[in-house]
Formats: sequence, structure tokens, C-alpha cells
Amino acid sequence: VYTMEEALDRLRPLLGDLLHWADLLDWLPSGWTTGPRRRAATAATFAAALELVRDGHAEIRQDRPFAPIQLRARVPA
Repeated sequence: VYTMEEALDRLRPLLGDLLHWADLLDWLPSGWTTGPRRRAATAATFAAALELVRDGHAEIRQDRPFAPIQLRARVPA
């Protein structure tokens, strides 16, 4: 199982360098890209991204239904 906390620990340091929109699935841990492991990593990474958005550290977007979900660091106003 890949937890949201593990995903947060992985995303937080990477987020500072993420000034342009990036596909959320690009941030899955290596080795977690197929089958049930991919689903667990995707869910945990998405939940972690929502936490980062809620805390004001990131922005998230999706252009249309079923399109890739994208993430970037929040640009200060």
C-alpha cells in the first residue's frame, strides 16, 4: 500500500521546482506504474495533491473530463 502521507513526503520537496503544469501521473513512484500498485499510487498521489491545494502550496487543473490531472506549485500573487 502506498499511503497519502508517503505521497505527500514525495511531492513536497518536488513541488518547489514545479513552476509549470505537470501531469500528476508523472509523479508516481517508480515501480508503481502497473496494476493494483498503480491504482494505489494514483489515489494516494491525487489525495496528496488535494492536500497541497488545500494548504495553499499547489494548484490543480483538469481541462475536461477524463483528461490528465495537472499540478504545479502555487504562484504567489
